[in-house]
Amino acid sequence: MTLYESATELQLRLEAASIADAGDELLARGRTVRDDITSAAEYFESVQSYRVAIGRTDAPLLDARQIRSAIGGFRGTISRSGPKAFQQQSADTLLRVVKGQIKRADRWVTSTWRENFAPAEELIRQAESDGLHGSVLARTRVQIRVSKITDVLAMNPVTDRVSLEARLNSRGLDACVARVNELIGELRTAVAAIEQEEAERTPEVLAALRSAGSDEGLPLREVTPELLAALQSAGVLDDLVVRRL
Repeated sequence: MTLYESATELQLRLEAASIADAGDELLARGRTVRDDITSAAEYFESVQSYRVAIGRTDAPLLDARQIRSAIGGFRGTISRSGPKAFQQQSADTLLRVVKGQIKRADRWVTSTWRENFAPAEELIRQAESDGLHGSVLARTRVQIRVSKITDVLAMNPVTDRVSLEARLNSRGLDACVARVNELIGELRTAVAAIEQEEAERTPEVLAALRSAGSDEGLPLREVTPELLAALQSAGVLDDLVVRRL
């Protein structure tokens, strides 16, 4: 019997207990157990949908034997004690086992979510490196996309689905995956544009930009009229400012 089928059976038994006029405390406990099991079943179904959406052939390594044992123990207690089973140790054991398996699945989901966009990791490192320069506009394009990609890769696409869709302005996991890939493509284009800019700059302009971006900054005494003209010609003069130490 699957976890979802067990949840359905528990729901029917709880309804029967309600009809039998069981105590309020027992009913409340029964509803808690039922709701937790039902939520867990729905969560695992969502994990399966996620797995299909990103095309994974593997699955989270759940302890099926432990789950079956916990469900079997709880069903046995129900057979012996009826609705009172909801207040006995077997119910607590079942909930504990279910929560443990959810944690396992969560780890798998977050890990595979990042793995699915592995090419973005190196691209982000490149975009955030000290060696990448460019105009303010070009760097802003890069930073916006780095920020958004970093945010969404840190999310759990199952439990954080609503937030993920809002962040990406997309509906459904397939659309979210497509949008993340679009952002990665946009970031790659933005980084390539900066690299092209750098390839077209003279060595003295590149050296000045690297120095200006360092902790020490670009000493004013090194800013010669010739360098000013070169920076102006490269279109980056307005990107630089002078600050007092």
